[in-house]
Amino acid sequence: MATDLQEWILERSGGIRSMQIAWERAILVAESAGWSAETVVGIGENLERPASFVKLCESVALEGEIAGDTVLRKIETRANNSNYSTSDWVRALETLLQFLIRENRSSKLEVQLGFLACSGEYLSSSGSPFSFEEGVSGFLAEYGFEG
Repeated sequence: MATDLQEWILERSGGIRSMQIAWERAILVAESAGWSAETVVGIGENLERPASFVKLCESVALEGEIAGDTVLRKIETRANNSNYSTSDWVRALETLLQFLIRENRSSKLEVQLGFLACSGEYLSSSGSPFSFEEGVSGFLAEYGFEG
């Protein structure tokens, strides 16, 4: 693991050893998939839980060989075509990833991004007072996820 990533993990874990170990394991999954340190940090800085990062890697692997920078570009492209920032998209994606973890389910990243795009469009067009993340959480609670 690159020194820059080790420093990022130390900072990200806030000195909590168990979190440090969890992030190290999550980053090893991303590195084994060929993700660059820049992509790991670009996505990881907006995720609260290392398990979400692992689930994201799993979701990407379901689609075949997709580089981490491609994943980040896909998220950025969706964000650029919406009223939400890339950070908002990653946090909303984490809400969906955590739902999949709780439900012991898997889904391809493209399907997840499609669900988020529909959720974001509805929230934007309806003038909802909820954040993207809150709206996605509400939709999952109310309607579930079929992807």
